[in-house]
Amino acid sequence: MDFKKLKIRQIEHLCRHKVLGCHSSFNWTFRPFEFEIVREIWFLEVQKRTLRNMKQIKLLQVGPFLICLILLSPLASLGQCELIKRDIENVRSSAIEVLQLSDTLEVFVKAVGRTKQYRTARSNSRKAQIYSGEILAAAYRAVATVAEARQRAEACGAADVQRYLSNAAGSADKVRDLADQAFGYSKRAYASRSLSGMRSYLQKALTTIRGAESAASAAAYAASEAHFAISEEAIVAAGKGP
Repeated sequence: MDFKKLKIRQIEHLCRHKVLGCHSSFNWTFRPFEFEIVREIWFLEVQKRTLRNMKQIKLLQVGPFLICLILLSPLASLGQCELIKRDIENVRSSAIEVLQLSDTLEVFVKAVGRTKQYRTARSNSRKAQIYSGEILAAAYRAVATVAEARQRAEACGAADVQRYLSNAAGSADKVRDLADQAFGYSKRAYASRSLSGMRSYLQKALTTIRGAESAASAAAYAASEAHFAISEEAIVAAGKGP
């Protein structure tokens, strides 16, 4: 907008509202303080116009983003459904890892039972403690992974998968709790100052781990059932497929 025209318009407005001392023969010349008022009004007008333009620009920027987000939502849900397969396989792998580590733990527990030398027994007890800790770590991984898989299954609306994963979660929690007990027994065995005390604690650890083995087998089976329940037809039927 032309600044001169704007000055004239604003002066007319000020005269109409008796802000300035104007009369019919006003020659559109004004005193310095009047010019300052007009310049301030012009500055405010420019600011309002700038803010209005910025709002329009923001709408133009956000609009396409919202449209893309709405259009890509089904693809994102489908991606989540595909990731369930990976999580389920990780749950099954962690459960199988517990079974394998339990077999190794049993070897060192039996070695402590056969030896008559305290130093040798303590060395094997230390190895038993290490494997007990690895079993506990694998159990925690299974618990965390199955929780993530259950969240994705819920997002996909896969009811059968959720049911199997719920069973796997219960078994994984049991494995974790028993593995934690066994790890505590193995630490006491390593800290024991007598050969008999070492053997007693390790035997308790082994008995507890055998209970964890049963729970790990159940978790692996439930994870396999969940994996078989996932198919392209199930994802499409759930309303998440293409």
